[in-house]
Amino acid sequence: MAATIPSTSTEYAANAMTITRGTAADITAVGVYHTTNAASVPAVADFTEVVLVAPGDPLADSTLPAGAYDILSLVGPRAGDVTLTPGTYQRWVLISTATEDIIRKIDTITVI
Repeated sequence: MAATIPSTSTEYAANAMTITRGTAADITAVGVYHTTNAASVPAVADFTEVVLVAPGDPLADSTLPAGAYDILSLVGPRAGDVTLTPGTYQRWVLISTATEDIIRKIDTITVI
């Protein structure tokens, strides 16, 4: 999901994921991190914790298939989880369980 967002707007950004091992109950936290340096791998402490949304949740995308979940964050200046200045950002996601911290480079967000 490459997205372009005006710097004055506040919008949801979502990344769909499918659980291939375990269940959603095993996930203790999810987070996002944005950087203009795509080669810079963030540390777990750098992530902003956001919401894991299941199908049927009022915040879920209506096209989210059964068994998939969204890592959902509100991006923008009006009470957003993350506020970004104009630029192109690499978006990373974190999925934490009791035994793992999974970090993935997901997509880009351009703020204009």
